[in-house]
Amino acid sequence: MLRKLIFAFIFLLFFSTGQASEIKEIWITPDASDYTRLATGLAGSNISIISSKEIENSNGKDITDILKSYSGIQVRSLYSGIDGANSTIDMRGFGEASKSNFLMLLNGRRLNDLDMGGIDFSNIPLSSIDRIEIIRGNSAGTIYGSGAIGGAINIITKDSSEVSDIINLSYGSYDSVGLDFTTSVPLSNNTSVMVAGRIKDTSTYRDSGDYDREDILIRLNQDKDNIVSYVDINSSSKNQSLPGPRVIGGVYAYHLCNTLSSSRTAKHIGGGYATNANNCDSTQRDDYANEDNHSIAGGLNIAHSENRNILFDVSTKTKEQKAFYAANGNNSSSNPNSGDSFIETTLENSQLSLVLDESTFIDNNPIVIKFGGDLSNTDYDSNRYNVEGGDAGQVYDASQESQALFFQASLSLISLDAVMSLGIREESTNFYGADITDTNVFGFTYATDHTTMSSSTNNTAFNIGFEKILDSNTKIFTKYAESFRTPNIDERIKSTTSGSFALNDQSAEEIEIGVRYENQLFNISGSIYSMDTENEIQYDQSKNTNLDPISREGMNIDFNFVARDNLRFTGSYNYVDAEFTSGSLSMGTGTYLYFGTRYYNGNETYGYLTDTAINYLGSDSSANQSFSLIGKKVPLVAPVNFRLGAELDLDNKTTALVDLQYVDERYVSNDQENIEPKIPDYYVINTKVTSLNGPLSFSAGINNVLNEHYYDFAVSSTFHDDPHYGTQSVYPLAERNAYINVEYTF
Repeated sequence: MLRKLIFAFIFLLFFSTGQASEIKEIWITPDASDYTRLATGLAGSNISIISSKEIENSNGKDITDILKSYSGIQVRSLYSGIDGANSTIDMRGFGEASKSNFLMLLNGRRLNDLDMGGIDFSNIPLSSIDRIEIIRGNSAGTIYGSGAIGGAINIITKDSSEVSDIINLSYGSYDSVGLDFTTSVPLSNNTSVMVAGRIKDTSTYRDSGDYDREDILIRLNQDKDNIVSYVDINSSSKNQSLPGPRVIGGVYAYHLCNTLSSSRTAKHIGGGYATNANNCDSTQRDDYANEDNHSIAGGLNIAHSENRNILFDVSTKTKEQKAFYAANGNNSSSNPNSGDSFIETTLENSQLSLVLDESTFIDNNPIVIKFGGDLSNTDYDSNRYNVEGGDAGQVYDASQESQALFFQASLSLISLDAVMSLGIREESTNFYGADITDTNVFGFTYATDHTTMSSSTNNTAFNIGFEKILDSNTKIFTKYAESFRTPNIDERIKSTTSGSFALNDQSAEEIEIGVRYENQLFNISGSIYSMDTENEIQYDQSKNTNLDPISREGMNIDFNFVARDNLRFTGSYNYVDAEFTSGSLSMGTGTYLYFGTRYYNGNETYGYLTDTAINYLGSDSSANQSFSLIGKKVPLVAPVNFRLGAELDLDNKTTALVDLQYVDERYVSNDQENIEPKIPDYYVINTKVTSLNGPLSFSAGINNVLNEHYYDFAVSSTFHDDPHYGTQSVYPLAERNAYINVEYTF
């Protein structure tokens, strides 16, 4: 039905004869002189642009806090979630695989890596951001390439000459302290340099969850004659202790040491069968994940003529990760368990882009054209040990190269008061993967030795979109887009076929219609969409696989309303229905009895003879049965989430903000069957007061005012048998906490 409505909308859009306003300008994107490819425009897409002023006035403390205030974005936070570290952004409802189904960009440069390490949002100072561009859906795939299926988020930074000299001190709950600063120095009439840095240290709300980081960013800008250039040098270091999950459900005694009910914040203290929750002494080592990033990026914007720009961008970065994960049986640093894991990974990436930006006319209709190419190369080396200083039991060596050509154009149709966008991208990807396994090393006796793989694939992205002015306040838009993504190395390492890196490339198509209405007091933007994916890469029973087609339909709405001169309201609403449209899971044949309890011996879904299969999956106790996925929901996707915010000026210097966020219940990870208890829904209320007194500003806030006990991530047990039904690992989020910031602008 939704598809029929969208095609009817497109027909009306083309053949509408109503008179529009005299306003011809309907561009929703920044100036073309900015070094961002979005300046070409993606007419027909649901795009939000967050200005630096909105960032400054928001209730968000970091980039993920700001982003989740807008529709179409769900955020999940493991461990501490401080500064957005270890947070996952989900656009369009991809659940466990969401971090690989959206693109994060900095000045049009990809921040997503070949692994699943996620995006480090915290090394970009908020004070250095000029705007944030949110492109919902997959139309940005033509501009940015693989991975922009759920959407793309592009952070555009300020010219160094536009940055104020600022120092910010913060203190909050859990002994959280922070120092941020930015300073800008003119070197000549057309050259300036900016230096930004930050230090953060916090014990977090989780035991053994300490977090600290240091960042430094140096930016050099020059604007001389017809050339605008920049150089960015960035270095960051992050140390994160990992407190591990708490457990709900289950019948095993060792869970008594880790249950959510007995301790919402304590670390995962490992195994050991306890007779009660007070008998949980353990010397298990703390898990940790440390990361160092170093990057250099530079670019030129050459104004070849009044209507032609040549944009060149090049970057190189190195990411070094060290992480340790203790097994349940670990009880000391000197007596490791065979299941302990120490991982040391180095990832090096280089990117190069060259774009021609041309503005011209077709029969008096202005058109903006971008034609360009991208090159990217990534080398991945990961050594796996049982413990630091030991022998490597497994060594992964992988690389990925991609080459792409793209074309994107936006044409103003003056007589129709409309804009049409068209884009296409051709991208080829070469992947190489190999590993060396030594089963004689302690802890690697049963390690999987992967077959060396060398592959080459070709993919196409495409978009076509339209926008039309109905009157001076109202615009309607629609788009159709196709996009793709290639598997990352972590997905390949844990792919379905044992001993193989093989996974198919994922593809998607999407249609969307929407409307924007703006006047002096009230602005609203909304759209509905329908997306289908093929070969979607999803987490399934401890492995990654290409699952059968998945369908998504949804709605995004954002609004703001000026009720009085001193009172403003903002809000967003997101609905997504993500479900499997075909496919099945095998119930297997292997079961065995152990002290009267039936267990399933396999790695797919619950055994056909188990009580769980009989009671929840409709098993009739026959061998070789399968369970249909048709109509089942994608795990970890909340169907509804919304936000309401109010901003009240108490006087000309002081403003109070109240923000309410709601997230619906959803199925836990690893529950494609949709039978496990759900992650409960929750409301969270945050408050903030800011006061400006000349160059000195002050802000303070209380988060989770109602002290909600909640979590936004849970995973069911991989042991699909009766005793493990309902057993889930969850990561509790912060209860009521407070903070204070003092900032001085020189």
